[in-house]
Amino acid sequence: GLLKKTYGGAVLDEANTETDYERRRAENEEKKEEIAERAYQFIEPGDTIYLDYGTSSYALAKKLIDFEDLTVVTNSIPIVNLLIRSTGINLIILGGNVRKNEDSLFGTFGLNNAKEIFVDIGFFGCAGIDLKSGVTNYHMGEIEISKAMLHHSKTVIVLADETKFGKSALYKTSNLEELDIVITTDIKDPEV
Repeated sequence: GLLKKTYGGAVLDEANTETDYERRRAENEEKKEEIAERAYQFIEPGDTIYLDYGTSSYALAKKLIDFEDLTVVTNSIPIVNLLIRSTGINLIILGGNVRKNEDSLFGTFGLNNAKEIFVDIGFFGCAGIDLKSGVTNYHMGEIEISKAMLHHSKTVIVLADETKFGKSALYKTSNLEELDIVITTDIKDPEV
């Protein structure tokens, strides 16, 4: 049931495979929990926060289910599904085109909405964080929304376990100087 026969060969049956997002959510789960626990401590009742589409942001969202008096802005469908029934959370969805393998929203519609919203704290994930290239990610449409929300956050917090350090992805989200806080796990390299 994992393969589908096609003319001239076989391909993976997409209905029976997990998305990239689901697979990544299970990777380094313990580290993401540590990061989420620390990030949670920055949130106070009455805050408006942005949670981007990363799996570390999802780990933080899991801790917010019973939070009272919080506004959450997001472009992540898994985070929306997680928090939609939380009575103490006012949920704002940026909207846009669906990126199916990440279950995220991107594009002009979401970007235009992001340009009109300002938050107390923005929580951002990344594919890489490097002294030379800064914070980077893989999908241009997603990073455009991240860039807009980064500039509309009073406090910018990046959530990245140590495996992200020293790596660069294709598209730049921000310079390191634009970040207020980086929450991570044990980094072995003293220079980093």
